[in-house]
Amino acid sequence: MNPFTGHNIALGKENTMGDSVMLLGDSNLWKSVKKTVELFYPGSPKENANYSVVDLGCLEGGYSVEFARMGFNTTGIEVRQDNIDKCNYVKQQLGLDNLKFVKDDVRNLKNHGRFDITLCYGLLYHLENPVAYLKTICENTNKLLVLHTHYANEHDFRYSLGALNNLYSPFEKRIKPLYTKRNYKLGRLTTNEGYRGRWYKEWNAGTSENKVSKMLWASHGNDKSFWLLKRDLMKALYAVGFDHVFEQANFIGDLAADNYIEYNDRSMIIAFKK
Repeated sequence: MNPFTGHNIALGKENTMGDSVMLLGDSNLWKSVKKTVELFYPGSPKENANYSVVDLGCLEGGYSVEFARMGFNTTGIEVRQDNIDKCNYVKQQLGLDNLKFVKDDVRNLKNHGRFDITLCYGLLYHLENPVAYLKTICENTNKLLVLHTHYANEHDFRYSLGALNNLYSPFEKRIKPLYTKRNYKLGRLTTNEGYRGRWYKEWNAGTSENKVSKMLWASHGNDKSFWLLKRDLMKALYAVGFDHVFEQANFIGDLAADNYIEYNDRSMIIAFKK
């Protein structure tokens, strides 16, 4: 099994990424998710056993584990074999009966039933049709969506440069006042699915399936993805059927630096049904 790349999970006698990396369960990233979930499900682990969670694109299973530790019946869905092997190793080590992992494309969510809580962490911006997928999520979520995602900015001159941005990008890194945001080399402002945003190149078209399967932090099945503008993302969440949408910011401070939201154009958004 290959080394873990992102989730440091406490397994009892060992941690999946050693002792020098903060445990996911101790991070503000997880604690912020936990606090939000507890607003809607304030019961004990025994009471939480009446509810279900799905972790979409669960990577190495860290967040799935923490939900299971809270008592929820938890399903992690992950498409890459390398990652699912790590997930199953974690499950074997912990012996949590309310935790399972499924190797599948998250686009097949409806095949796995409805869930009370959906965690979509670091996934939406890897999809070419994010609004259609938000509709799929809403249709299969009874109550709460925790969405951690990148979004595109409406005004960013760098993305109007086209191919010239490849030359500008290394230049701006050398002049700190210019580099206040990460340069993701997004495309020009456009419309997709009726909503505004920018395209992002995940990998070169024609890349072999075997090579793509080794890209553990990239899209699967699409060589480009669409990043919605934040306001369009909010509109889409209402349009697909969520009743309330708000932004959460108490996840910064340890694994996510204080300038995380502005620097990375990425935040945590909570959507729920009455």
